[in-house]
Amino acid sequence: MDSILRDFSLQLNAAYLMAIILVAAAAGVGLLLLLLFAQRVWRHIRTRRFDALSIKLHGQWRAIVRGEISADEWRTDSLQCEIIQSIVIQEISAATDKDRAGLQDFLRSSGLLDRGVDRAYSGHGWTRRRAMLALGAMRVPEAIAPLAEALDDWQLDTRMAAVQALGRTGLAQAAEPILEAFMVGALKVPADPVANALVRCYEEHPEAVLPYLRRSLGESRELLARVASELATPAMADEMILLAEDPRPEVRACAAKALAASPLPVAIPALADLVRDDTWFVRLRAVTALNQIPHPRTIPMLLEAVRDSNRLVRMRAATALAKFEHETVDILRSIVDSRDRYALHAMISALELGGGLEKVLTQLSDPLLRDEAASQLLQALREGAAGLWVSRPADPAVETVFP
Repeated sequence: MDSILRDFSLQLNAAYLMAIILVAAAAGVGLLLLLLFAQRVWRHIRTRRFDALSIKLHGQWRAIVRGEISADEWRTDSLQCEIIQSIVIQEISAATDKDRAGLQDFLRSSGLLDRGVDRAYSGHGWTRRRAMLALGAMRVPEAIAPLAEALDDWQLDTRMAAVQALGRTGLAQAAEPILEAFMVGALKVPADPVANALVRCYEEHPEAVLPYLRRSLGESRELLARVASELATPAMADEMILLAEDPRPEVRACAAKALAASPLPVAIPALADLVRDDTWFVRLRAVTALNQIPHPRTIPMLLEAVRDSNRLVRMRAATALAKFEHETVDILRSIVDSRDRYALHAMISALELGGGLEKVLTQLSDPLLRDEAASQLLQALREGAAGLWVSRPADPAVETVFP
């Protein structure tokens, strides 16, 4: 009897315990659902308030900038500060130099600039990175110091944000902390974001990168050569000539790209050497630069490049040659005389893609201009390179065209 009562008591206790667990679980789930609902309601209320304030401030922002509406009316509200700051930053990105200066003075006088600097110094995580990007978009010199301090942060995302924000300033002096850290190996950031930031910093003053380029070595020289190639101007031609003789192929490739912006008497001889470079991508960059120079003096170099061992170089050279419509027949004769089937394939493909092949065929088919050489060239174009060399006719006249 005692054992039966003991078993019943244990089962009753277990049932009570299970009931308590179920009630606690249900209460926890209910509390979680309540929290999620409250969070969603709060987010909805905040979004509605943000939209209403945004519409209101967009209609008043010119009066706010001019000082007709006192800053005391909105500066104590962080949400209004964020909205006004975002409006001014958008206007700065599209304003002229004169209007931009007025907007930047407003950021200083209203305290928004100091607010952004303080957040860049004392913020954490995503909030700090967002403040840094906004600070860079203000394009003011005061932003450089707090952003430069974040270049050695322990978090990669923060370092990336600092580099991007310094690039957003568009100021040449903002590139100095980036370069000083990168050239000594202290900037632990991938090269691509660094190059993009430097291009934006030196966009208005490309020549400012040259002093750093002259004293750079190794990886930093490759990076600065890449930046210089993106910003190349005719005034930088002498520096690009020196880069074209650099032992590093990546630097020579950048020089080839930059030479497209150099004066023709300087660019042609340098590109002629780079077209014969040992590295294929240097030759490709050189041919790409020649493609941007619409002058007949480039034709001999392109004819040499269209017979290159690399397919990409051949195709790019053929594309450039196809642009010379008045010289197309002479170019085709030279390619056929070279007996290079790959060069002829590339040229025919380029003419087909550019819509020039039919014009050439029509020109060669003209009875008034028809001669034996034109007939042979017309046959070569119609048959293609495979038919030309797989089954070459044994006629002596053909041998004079294809020696």
